[in-house]
Amino acid sequence: MDNVSQQRARKKMTTEFTQEDNLILQSYITVSLLVELKNNDLLTSAYFEGMTFGAPWIKDQLRSICVDNQGCAMMSLYAMLVLPREIVQNAYSAEYDAINDFLRVHTKNTTTNYRSDNPTTNYLRHIRNAVAHARSTFRPNDAVVFTDENTRTNESFSTELPLAHLGEFVHRLQSVHVAYIQTMQQRGESS
Repeated sequence: MDNVSQQRARKKMTTEFTQEDNLILQSYITVSLLVELKNNDLLTSAYFEGMTFGAPWIKDQLRSICVDNQGCAMMSLYAMLVLPREIVQNAYSAEYDAINDFLRVHTKNTTTNYRSDNPTTNYLRHIRNAVAHARSTFRPNDAVVFTDENTRTNESFSTELPLAHLGEFVHRLQSVHVAYIQTMQQRGESS
């Protein structure tokens, strides 16, 4: 297929996506861009040195916190847990069950008094809620602490995911998103 045909196919594919599909695709691509900026050593590149920022202190802060920082981790989790909640999770329930099992094995110090967690705790739902409501904190060089609470029912959940397992958690979420995006592309090609 020549370049013009490829461009037409890509344009056709993206114009036929639903608004929800576009949101998932664009947020995933943005997260991927951040990962690739880190993988390609943006902060040590000549290009970065030549960049100007509207607020010069941002450049200094980026050097200090790097591209793969806590904010980037939370943006990634938000993009892969909160935005696609029903769209992706319903279509890939077996994969999300496997991610929940991964969290069950790798989290620590979990406490919950949610009645819905009896007999089995839905780690993924609680972590999604913690991310959505900015109830996630980092303990440096240790863990991410996720807290979910319902003040109306006086129920709460808390768990700690060691930083050593955060990358694997994100990778498992990414795998589901890649599968969903590939399905979107196949739908676009068959139309």
